[in-house]
Amino acid sequence: MLKSLLTATAAALVLSAGAHADDWTLDSERSTLHFVSVKNDNVAEIHRFTELTGEMNDGELKVTIPVASLDTAIPIRNERMLEHLFNAEEYANVTATASIPTEIYDLETATGTLPVVVPIKVFIAGEAVEVDAALQVTKLDADHVVATTSQPVLISAKEFGLVKGINKLQEIAGLQAIDHVIPVTFTVQFNRDI
Repeated sequence: MLKSLLTATAAALVLSAGAHADDWTLDSERSTLHFVSVKNDNVAEIHRFTELTGEMNDGELKVTIPVASLDTAIPIRNERMLEHLFNAEEYANVTATASIPTEIYDLETATGTLPVVVPIKVFIAGEAVEVDAALQVTKLDADHVVATTSQPVLISAKEFGLVKGINKLQEIAGLQAIDHVIPVTFTVQFNRDI
């Protein structure tokens, strides 16, 4: 989840930064992050995080997602996921980081949309995994950039050490199965600090 967010942020900054090392801030009001869980092989549900923050300074990008902002539309499920999946008492945030080489694009005057793939390091419950995110990055103007996933980013529970937590959630809820691959989508807007 975080990885996708970081990827989008990184791409947005790449396109908007051009040759300048300006500071950029994620616009929480205009940014969203959703993921899908599938239980019993054919019941899919959409969830989200309601809070995202982020910044990029001198090409270094960081996005933070407070896990307490998880919204699955069922309060008891939120509580169980925070306890057994995200280990929220010890890890309050999911984070994503990336180094953005601003020389990749010279968008000093350009606007429009470009497809990019951005590698990001995602940290979930103490585990860090580098992932690639395919994005459509749109430079709205000199001070505003939006990045949207062009395809879902697939998060592997195994890679992040989340299988034990998923199995516990499955047991508590009396389910036959919960998928171990989670599709994540996001849209993030970054604004140049003026």
